Amino acid sequence: MRSIIEHIRQINAERTPVMNLCACLCVVVMLGLANLICHYVLHTDMSFIMPWMLAATALYFFIPALVLWIATGNPSGK
Repeated sequence: MRSIIEHIRQINAERTPVMNLCACLCVVVMLGLANLICHYVLHTDMSFIMPWMLAATALYFFIPALVLWIATGNPSGK
């Protein structure tokens, strides 16, 4: 169990919930800009994959913090 917590702590990289939120928002903005470039410049439709990418982004940033919060009592895992 301890090795799993250590691995999750490495994934979270000691980010606080506010840092996770800001990083998630930055990635969502970059995904939106990439979608606009694909739509207007490359004339491709990426709308089928965008919900999956947004969900994966949210899961990557918030699930490790939630697991650390439940396991250690601290969302950054310190």
